[in-house]
Amino acid sequence: MGDLRTPEGTARYKAYIKNGGLEGGCRICEETTLKEFQGWKIIKNNFPYDKIAATHNMIVSKRHADEHGLSTDEWSELTKIKNEYLHKEYDYFIEATHRKKSIPAHFHLHLIVAKD
Repeated sequence: MGDLRTPEGTARYKAYIKNGGLEGGCRICEETTLKEFQGWKIIKNNFPYDKIAATHNMIVSKRHADEHGLSTDEWSELTKIKNEYLHKEYDYFIEATHRKKSIPAHFHLHLIVAKD
């Protein structure tokens, strides 16, 4: 599959990282909320997989936690959100592997509406 970003998108993302964009606080915690649930929120991905996605958001836990730190209640709510909302609004859910996650300390799933 290769890079999911266009060359321009990849260059912009690499420049962001090079300039310290992922250093300091959690960027996921700081993003504006598009939709809110009890323990989860949907945020816009500022560096979308623009090669494949017409829309690229992310669902993230409100509580800063990696996947092993999520509670049973949080996992249960995520399943409910997937079944009752996400399946109606998005084409794909993508979770990066541990070696590809740029922000591994805050669990998130990529929510994609595919380009035509």
